[in-house]
Amino acid sequence: MALAMPEAAQAATKSVFLGVPPANQKAFENAVSDVNAFFPGNVRIHTGDVVSFEPVGFHSVDMPRSGAPLPLVSPTGKKIAGLLDAAGVPFWFNAGAEPGFDKRLLKSNFGRTLVKRSTRITSGLPLADKPKPMKVRFNKAGLHTYFCNVHPGMKGTVRVVGRRSPVPSAKSDAARVKSQAAKALAAAKALPKNTKPPANTISVGAEGKGGVSYFGMLPDTLTVPAGTTVNFTMPSGSTDVHTATFGPGDAEKKDTYLGALAASLQGVAFDGRAAYPSEQPGLPPVGLSPALHGNGFWNTGIMDALAASPLLAAGSVTFTTPGTYPYVCLIHPFMKGTVTVQ
Repeated sequence: MALAMPEAAQAATKSVFLGVPPANQKAFENAVSDVNAFFPGNVRIHTGDVVSFEPVGFHSVDMPRSGAPLPLVSPTGKKIAGLLDAAGVPFWFNAGAEPGFDKRLLKSNFGRTLVKRSTRITSGLPLADKPKPMKVRFNKAGLHTYFCNVHPGMKGTVRVVGRRSPVPSAKSDAARVKSQAAKALAAAKALPKNTKPPANTISVGAEGKGGVSYFGMLPDTLTVPAGTTVNFTMPSGSTDVHTATFGPGDAEKKDTYLGALAASLQGVAFDGRAAYPSEQPGLPPVGLSPALHGNGFWNTGIMDALAASPLLAAGSVTFTTPGTYPYVCLIHPFMKGTVTVQ
């Protein structure tokens, strides 16, 4: 890559996109995909220079002094109480911890300019409408690793070098971003045809190299005989979180049963029915029919693919009654599928 020697000790600013750069977003939308990655994934700057972290998706920047990023979801400090299903029966997770966004991520530094010292720097979550970039000035040489709190495994680095050391030119950085986006798009287009789950298994999304995520159910239609158990699984290595949820109403409309649950996942505290599995983990798969929980509700809860995570990576349900069963991801309500039971 091309390197540029500094002509003078004048501070410069380099940009890092938190997700797919604006110029490439339409192509990824057409591929029903996104990329949980920073563009570029690493930058090299001089001491005194600034990195502008540009929010272009639902991503964050967490630059700890050392160790792991802050969790996206943590207990709010309250207990779930009084949550009944449509048949009037309490859900198993009553008295459990109410989940929500980690409180430390609710303080936003988007729109601010910070100086990197020995303490952790976090952007917080981009909950505001059209958040502005967070800028960070690096006054000491060294390697700084940062993470996205929303998407496990998404990370980048800033290498800070002395003023007399070479750094890539703006043209070189732009070329790397272009190449990174092109490779990611090629991977995204290949994901649907290259993802082939086992029989009676639905992959909730698909994952490719470089944080490429396909936002669709694979397969999105499945026909099974009554009595079949179907497994809903997170793709291996996924950098995203999903649910697979059955129930009444359009999840993209807040005034419906599923819509209200989906909307709660955009707020400070989550509805337990959206976040937790509808059935207590460790028990045999429940039978799904229009009568389950009084309205045909069944939910995997929030899933991820991290081995060390307390979240589940899969859920199974047995279809006992013939009919057509639509389902959705409450986190990404445009992700939909149908199971037809004969």
